[in-house]
Amino acid sequence: MQTVSYSKKAVLILHLGILFITLFGVTESYCKIITLDTLEKQAIEHSPDLDKYFIETKLQQERLEEQQYDFYPTLRAQGNSEYSSDLSDGWGSVVSVGDVVQSTGTKYQNSMSVRTNYVLYDFGIRVQKELALKKAILASKSTAQAEILKLRLNVLQTYSAAMSLSEQIHNLQKIVQYSYELKKVYDRLLTAGKKGPVDTARQYVELKRKENELSLREFEFDKKLEELSFYTGASFSSDIEFSELPRPDLTDLLFDIDKHPSVERYSYELSSKQAETAAAEGEYFPKLSLYGSYLLYGSDNEDMVKSYEDISESNFKVGVSLVIPLSDALRNKHKVQQSQLAEQRIRAEKRKLKEQLQTELNISQRQYKYLVNDQKQKKEMVNILEKELTMLDRLKKAKEIDAEIAIRRSIVLLEQKTALNKSVIDLSHELLRLQYQMEATNHE
Repeated sequence: MQTVSYSKKAVLILHLGILFITLFGVTESYCKIITLDTLEKQAIEHSPDLDKYFIETKLQQERLEEQQYDFYPTLRAQGNSEYSSDLSDGWGSVVSVGDVVQSTGTKYQNSMSVRTNYVLYDFGIRVQKELALKKAILASKSTAQAEILKLRLNVLQTYSAAMSLSEQIHNLQKIVQYSYELKKVYDRLLTAGKKGPVDTARQYVELKRKENELSLREFEFDKKLEELSFYTGASFSSDIEFSELPRPDLTDLLFDIDKHPSVERYSYELSSKQAETAAAEGEYFPKLSLYGSYLLYGSDNEDMVKSYEDISESNFKVGVSLVIPLSDALRNKHKVQQSQLAEQRIRAEKRKLKEQLQTELNISQRQYKYLVNDQKQKKEMVNILEKELTMLDRLKKAKEIDAEIAIRRSIVLLEQKTALNKSVIDLSHELLRLQYQMEATNHE
């Protein structure tokens, strides 16, 4: 009986162990490290806007292929089978006026024809339409390149902000611990009668303020991770680590604004619109065309079947036509004016964008100089605080200062390190932002 009891206990302990492992099992600690380059590639592959612009480019290319047929003759075949009744019940003859065959008699009649037409001269309308579509394709490609640049800059901005927040959270967690230790020191001093309740309450409020700041930074960090997920389509946990931002060595902080993809897009759009205006102006002038037709005709007064059997060669025509637009010229005048106004709008938008880019470039150059000096000052401050903290630790061990001073200086050091880390990240971010724009404009 005793053996059975021990066996039951062993089985029970074994089951409890399995349950404990299942619920609270040992898991391998794993933290994913992400890099800026990987995120940029994921964002470019995931971007629906880029897909839209690539499709728009293909659409423009198809329009260009369609427009090429304007340079070739048109060819059309047509067949007609009809019953014509002369209300006067008389006998008439077949009269041909142009491509129209008119009969004054009552009969079954059929015709088959092949017609062709070729525009000999149209004052450059077709050439200008072709040029407009070619420029539209280039504008669409520039739009895609501008979107890639914008996407890279957005990912860089979000990555830098998330990395900075991660550093702040890490240091704030330590600051909260120091603040909690400081509160316990104040509690002991309050009990010993060396601190008043106001000082103790003030320290408690300071602890809560740091905790609230930590919660706010964690919330902002989660938002940045969601933004990265939006750009890349991947999900990220809050325990990820960020690889350091590369710091390019730029000898020149300038780029050619006219070669910026967004500016080039407006340049191509303007060229396309100018070609459309020229094509519209060409509509004022006559159009010279060469035409020809080959007609088969058959008829019978009483039998429809015999009218088909009677089909034979009737005539062949070739000629030249000159079409002069008269009333359409008034309507075309408004089309030209609309196109010219669209050109003015594009010029205004292009000028605005160039001024905006030039302003951003000037600000970036000044910000770069500021960040270099700011980072140098913060490094000096951190070095001074670290030496001071080392000295305070020795004084604390010698009991020449109390714990409160050492803890407060440790908090100040962490705050300065947080500011230094942010300055380092901001400087790398600014240099990378300039490098991306220089890469986007580095082409012929």
